[in-house]
Amino acid sequence: MLVRHSAMRHLFLPCSTFLLAVGCSGGNSGLGTGSMSSTPPSTTLMANFDSIQANIFTPLCADCHSGPNPAANLSLDAAHSYNALVNVPSTEQPTLVRVKPGDPTNSYLVIHLEKEGDGAPASDVPFVVQWIVDGALPGSTAMSMAAQFRVAAVEPDTGDALRASPPRIIIGFTQELDASSVNAASVRLERIDEGAEAVTTSAIPSRAFIPGGNARALMLAPASALPPGQYQVVLDTAPGVSIRSLSGASLGVADPEAVGARAITRFSVTAEH
Repeated sequence: MLVRHSAMRHLFLPCSTFLLAVGCSGGNSGLGTGSMSSTPPSTTLMANFDSIQANIFTPLCADCHSGPNPAANLSLDAAHSYNALVNVPSTEQPTLVRVKPGDPTNSYLVIHLEKEGDGAPASDVPFVVQWIVDGALPGSTAMSMAAQFRVAAVEPDTGDALRASPPRIIIGFTQELDASSVNAASVRLERIDEGAEAVTTSAIPSRAFIPGGNARALMLAPASALPPGQYQVVLDTAPGVSIRSLSGASLGVADPEAVGARAITRFSVTAEH
């Protein structure tokens, strides 16, 4: 296993070091101006996701790659980074994914690092490469199966105001999903219209799928760009319709009085200026 002590590596890297590799570019990347997370790095850099997150993404990148409008539509905070990287198309080169498990040659993260560097020491790249070669496994916390099957994270989150239509909505779960339960009935994207007399919703054509190599994530891609307005993602919890885990568990209903379906996130898309 690759292990390198932090005393031997330069930790104060520009935020663009790894971010350009997965979708940022130039002065329009939306990067911050030097602010950094107060979370201290761990003492070693190792070829696993926990170490890469602790040493690179959290202390160096999450300040500008988090929140409702992360640079390059990429969130690198601990709650969202894994789901946003593995088998998700690169912003700079959509024909490639950011991280392809087992295949660093076709992972845009590695391609860009090896080609451009962006200030990252060459000695850091093998740690990312080895993590991908080993299958790009999630961190130890995510790998431990939760006792309850539930939604762990959603992006965009409730209350987020997006400056542009999201290319995809990412829903993270605590357990691996049964792909046969993912369909237009179990998960849907809706537009919310507030009329003078009542609030109505209408379904938005979208494609729901589980990305390869990460069965705990569900992607919901709108068929076309979302115009300005209010939106929500609804998971149906009715028996026989609800999304299930591979163990057969169904999503529980947070409110016992609820009728079969619940919105897990509500966000808005605003007009660009």
